[in-house]
Amino acid sequence: MSDPIPTEPPNETDKGDPGSEFVSLIVQHRHALYAFIAKQLAHPADAEDVFQKTSVVLWSKMADFDSGGSFFHWACGIAFNEVRNHRRTQARNRLHFDSELSELLAEESMAEEELTLARLQALNRCMEQLSPRQQQIMRRCYDGTSTISEVASKLGRSRDALYKQLARLREKLSDCIRGHIAAEDFVL
Repeated sequence: MSDPIPTEPPNETDKGDPGSEFVSLIVQHRHALYAFIAKQLAHPADAEDVFQKTSVVLWSKMADFDSGGSFFHWACGIAFNEVRNHRRTQARNRLHFDSELSELLAEESMAEEELTLARLQALNRCMEQLSPRQQQIMRRCYDGTSTISEVASKLGRSRDALYKQLARLREKLSDCIRGHIAAEDFVL
């Protein structure tokens, strides 16, 4: 997927500029929005085209966005209309989704995004419940800057011992996340 928009959020000097804030929202949600579109179309090239058109429409309608609402849901509404428009123009192709299936896929995609966000929030809360030492170990192992062997060496431990501790910590976090999600009535 090529990005029709910048991949980096605007810098600090751009704060307060409505265009920069809007671009930041698009950048933040571009992968989820692309996934939302791709789930409704049979061909990746079609998804790319519709994503590009959706990005242009979002930009042209940025004044219509209510900053108190959910950008992702607003953008999905526009994307859904762009998918319908695309399907209408491609109706002569033999392989296309009917509107009922597309609506179902769109609803599922939005629900998946909400669940993903809920899981990330739960992960943050669960990480806070770990001891500072456990948090440090998780960050060192998963920040992508060091290998497990390097982290183990820095901690003065064997790789196997670190792997076992990571497995216990992942299980603890997984149970904690499930508990938070269940408390929020999400279906896993």
